[in-house]
Amino acid sequence: MNTEEVMRLKRSLTKAIEEDKILIILDIMRRFNDEVVATKELLKNTGIGVFIGKQRSHHNADVAKLAKDIVKKWKTVLNGGFVKPNPVNKIVPNPKNVAKQRDNSREEINSPSSLKTENSQNTQSNSSSPSPNNVKTNNGKPYAGDRTFRKDNMKGHTGYDIRDKCIELLYDSLAFDSSAGSDIIFNCAVRIEQIVLDQFKGEPEKQYRDKLRGLISNLKDKKNPGLRKGIVSGEIPVEEFCVMSKEEKKAKDREIKIANLFKARSAGQTQAETNMFRCGKCGERKATYYQMQTRSADEPMTTFVTCTNCNNRWKFC
Repeated sequence: MNTEEVMRLKRSLTKAIEEDKILIILDIMRRFNDEVVATKELLKNTGIGVFIGKQRSHHNADVAKLAKDIVKKWKTVLNGGFVKPNPVNKIVPNPKNVAKQRDNSREEINSPSSLKTENSQNTQSNSSSPSPNNVKTNNGKPYAGDRTFRKDNMKGHTGYDIRDKCIELLYDSLAFDSSAGSDIIFNCAVRIEQIVLDQFKGEPEKQYRDKLRGLISNLKDKKNPGLRKGIVSGEIPVEEFCVMSKEEKKAKDREIKIANLFKARSAGQTQAETNMFRCGKCGERKATYYQMQTRSADEPMTTFVTCTNCNNRWKFC
């Protein structure tokens, strides 16, 4: 339904309301519910969002309920598919002042306040921002330890402030100690956010936020460098990361650390065969081992053991 059709129906609805013709009112409002595809431009140009919103206080219960359903539907569409949670312990205003307060303070439906985030400030100057790949580098490599979404001159992706803000926070968590290309990190952040969005599509926004808050917390943990690097490198699939428990993430990080220590040993490192160690995986006593100084000089050396039967690896100090 285009703007002209919406305005024509709006005039018909206004007349029906003035004459209190309930059946006609319900018929027109059902057409709005079934045929109108809500967009910010359409609601702004026609003012139909505010007009329908006022009918939520209509004296007829059916009209009021239908108006509430339409407003909720349009807000959900404009909010990227999320359902707004019902407020808890809502304060009921004085009935005498309801009409006046609504006229003075209600915002148009095309600008839900829940999507007003600081990300909107970031998008104001995007048109003049350089390409995401134009990142300051050190001898051709991006700096590690001082990288953020904004410093890397990245841009919003989805068009929804709340989603773009989550992608920004994911990017910051993955990038701050990484030297990987900004496009690689950005793609990881986008894929994680999309997976979580698909998990909670049509659910209250709080569930989506809480899930991403937990993932971001795990990624920002300085004790989990292997987890961040594994996701950026592709060693840990983002689909797997999004469903891992906190304990599984820590275990995966420890596994990566051990693997990296084994890889870090010198190419000519001598490995001695021994039967002193029993493999915790297969129970055999056939293994090779070597030692490295992985901590300060006054600390004991770390022993790395590899089972020759099942290739299981472990270390101890």
